Amino acid sequence: MNESKLPAALAKANAWIGHVAGVVAVGQGEQPDGAPTIDVWVTSLAEAGPLPDEVGGYVVRVRETGGPINAQ
Repeated sequence: MNESKLPAALAKANAWIGHVAGVVAVGQGEQPDGAPTIDVWVTSLAEAGPLPDEVGGYVVRVRETGGPINAQ
């Protein structure tokens, strides 16, 4: 995978914050084999809007926060 495309994929996924139900954060993750992923945190899997399986060729992993995230 060409990691030079990762910043663009992350930027596209970041647009989901506030626009896709339940999405509160997006970041870079890693598969067990070291391949980068797009990790998306949602307040609740049951309430999350539809998300693709991949963005820009990177796997999207959806994670549940267990509730809202508040800035400190």
